[in-house]
Amino acid sequence: MREKQMRIVVKVGTSTLTHESGAPNLRRMEHLSRILSDLRGSGKEVILVFSGAIAAGTARLGLESRPSQLRMKQAAAAVGQCRMMHIFDQFFAEYNQTTAQILLTENDVDDPGRAEHLRGTFSALLEMGVIPVVNENEIGRAHV
Repeated sequence: MREKQMRIVVKVGTSTLTHESGAPNLRRMEHLSRILSDLRGSGKEVILVFSGAIAAGTARLGLESRPSQLRMKQAAAAVGQCRMMHIFDQFFAEYNQTTAQILLTENDVDDPGRAEHLRGTFSALLEMGVIPVVNENEIGRAHV
């Protein structure tokens, strides 16, 4: 029987991972990747949850300010998510860790069928020693 492992979930926000300009804060991202890799190396299950995709996309696209229209937010988030995940994947790889990108919406968690599939995905990734890197996508929420 497999011994139960400690699971650590770390949530970091936009202001932690990006500069005021929206550009990724590479120093902080590298430091976070090193710490989480060390925890993973000590046998802990690690999940990273972050925000910052819209800010990073806004900066990458050279936009003057954060978009207000939903379609523009989604476009900025798509660009920013790619950028942030690429950076995290590179930093974690330097510490011999494998990452997986998980994109979530509120509906994924609220729907019982989808939530069960998510649990299965997380379980499989963690069993394989992978660090799930999660971006909870808040764009689709009504209050945005």
